[in-house]
Amino acid sequence: MKELQRDMQIMENFEQIYTQKLDDTTAGSDLRRSQIKALFAFNDGQYLAIKKLAGNLNVKVSRVNKIAGSLIKEGIAESAQTKDKSDQVKVRLTTQGKNIRDQIAANRCKLAETIYARLSDKDKVALIDSLDTAFKILKKIY
Repeated sequence: MKELQRDMQIMENFEQIYTQKLDDTTAGSDLRRSQIKALFAFNDGQYLAIKKLAGNLNVKVSRVNKIAGSLIKEGIAESAQTKDKSDQVKVRLTTQGKNIRDQIAANRCKLAETIYARLSDKDKVALIDSLDTAFKILKKIY
């Protein structure tokens, strides 16, 4: 049990520092993490059906409806009703949404560069190998 608690603390420590640094990359926006994640799930310029966007985000359609609604309300996304037999609502990023996403992506690249500049070559290899191993293990069990 002590080993599990220790391991959970290590994961929480990593998540805390990682999340804090990612939050620093939000381009000064007040967007929630779910909204930021959604920005990166859109295809440029293309309308996506809510179901497809939900698949890209790996969340339920009802959750995407809320996220998309909030992005539309803030002018970050726009919707259109299809004229085909499915009669489904589709959404896409507005220019403002693309600009916010591009700024966040650029800030994340700068963050990665800053982190890498502070690491020795040995630490870079250790970090990447550890993250890759953790990803492979989690992917195997999920």
